[in-house]
Amino acid sequence: MMNLLGRANHTAKAWARASGIGASVIVVCLEISGFSIQVSQPKKMNAELQPFVGTWQAKFKGKVFQTIKLNKNQDKLTGTVSHADISVDPKTGELTDVDVLDGSDAIVEATLTNGTLLITEQDGTQFEMKVTGTDEAELHIVIPPDAVEEVPAAKPWKLERVKPRQSKS
Repeated sequence: MMNLLGRANHTAKAWARASGIGASVIVVCLEISGFSIQVSQPKKMNAELQPFVGTWQAKFKGKVFQTIKLNKNQDKLTGTVSHADISVDPKTGELTDVDVLDGSDAIVEATLTNGTLLITEQDGTQFEMKVTGTDEAELHIVIPPDAVEEVPAAKPWKLERVKPRQSKS
């Protein structure tokens, strides 16, 4: 009888020891994989954000009505979005009138997902920006779901990156 109880106790101890070692190995593997992801992610994100950096402008009837300045600060995009009031044809989504206002709002968050940058201003207004060429992009204002019936959806605006002026020698 003692031999049977001794074997059961030995088996329980061996099982507990094996479980503890297995859990330790899993924890170490998770820590190592988390560390390697953190090391490689900023370089990848840095390269993906670079095409968005610069000063972008949207025009209506040949006049600039929207300016977005995007700067890279460490591994994040920061910047500003100028103020403008727009009117949109509710049937076509085309701009019908633009009133350029003074000032701009700071960008509080810029999140890149599948090539589309979601820009959130300090007043909560959101835009989706997608680069379509070397110095070209589209900007789409995001209408909150609870305001869809009140605000007509606008077609995306064409943006052009403003080139820095060359200094004369």
